[in-house]
Formats: sequence, structure tokens, C-alpha cells
Amino acid sequence: MKQDVVTSVLPGPRHSVTVIINEEIRLKLSRDIWSERPLTEGAELDFAEYSQWLLPRQYPEALNKAVAMLAQRAHASGEIRQKLERALYLDDVVDMVLYKLEKERLLNDEAYAKDLARSCALRQMGHARIRMELARKGLSRVLIDQAMEELSQEEADGAAVQLAGKLLRRHNGEDPRKEMQKVLAAMARRGYSYEDSRKAIEAAIQLEEEE
Repeated sequence: MKQDVVTSVLPGPRHSVTVIINEEIRLKLSRDIWSERPLTEGAELDFAEYSQWLLPRQYPEALNKAVAMLAQRAHASGEIRQKLERALYLDDVVDMVLYKLEKERLLNDEAYAKDLARSCALRQMGHARIRMELARKGLSRVLIDQAMEELSQEEADGAAVQLAGKLLRRHNGEDPRKEMQKVLAAMARRGYSYEDSRKAIEAAIQLEEEE
């Protein structure tokens, strides 16, 4: 039976070692784990058997890393998955960590999506930009759609009007046509559609006139 081969062993940051198997499988091991069963370049091994040995040793490390992330701020499950995968944990370890976090109710993608959508809207982002931010966190299309549907239109419109007013004051005194083009362009960069931008600008002008 063909054996798997350790093709590289590279020193990593924070007392870790990166092991490459068959020139494609990458694992980052703490020095404690690696020293328990050292792998050297050119060594043969049964990767399936090694994975079973490694899984209970990587799991507590990965779980602690995920909990530390959540202690700093809320994360979506997809975001946790991406970060653990980039840290080169076994796929089975990542699945186990996510299962544990969801079981302990430390992860709730539905609530996270709603909170993030509202936060983005209050930070004066349009719908297109909000969708990009939610997708970047690894949230599913279904959860993104749901969060956008439940987003308070009143709050979102209010934030857009505030942004429009700020931009109008910034370009006040310029040629009216160029002023409008610059305001529309700035709002488009924040993800607002032309129609939403136009309504927000009209509302901001009206507020200015009333004051």
C-alpha cells in the first residue's frame, strides 16, 4: 500500500511547526504536539492514522482559539471556519469546534446577521455594501436576505440622510451640477443605489431649508 510522505517541515511563529504532506496537505502543529510525535522531512506515514492521532490533540487548541475570537467580538460561523482553516487545523477539528460552539449557543448566525446589517446601516452603508459585508463574514445568501428584509428602513433612511447632509456641506459652494455628481458618487461608493441616494439628498436639502 502506498504510504504518505512528509515533504517539508518548516518552523512557524509562536513555537509552531508547519508540516506539508504529499506536497499539498498543510498542518500547523504546536511544538508540544510536534515533539510528542516528531515528523521529519522524507518520513513516511499513514495520514489517515496520523489524523486520528492528531484530532484530539488539535481540538482543544482550536476550540480555545475560537473562544478567544468570540471573546473579542461576535463572529459568524463561516468566519470562524475561515480563520481556523487558515490556521491549518484538520477539517474534522474545525467541524467539531463549530458543532461545540453552536451546541453551547456561542454562535447564532441568524442573530449575528441581523445585528451586523443594522450596525452597517447605522454606519451609513447602503444595501449593496451591507450585503458585501455580510457575505465577507461567510454568511449564507438566505441569512443575508433575511437580515436585509428585517432591517429597519426608518433607521437606514435616517443614516442615509445624515450622510447626504454631511456630503452636501462638504461640497457646498461648488458648481451645483458638480456638487451633485460628487455627492452621488460618494454615496455610490458606500453602496447606496442611485434612487436611494437621490431620495436621501432631497430629504437632506429639505431639512437644511427647514432649519
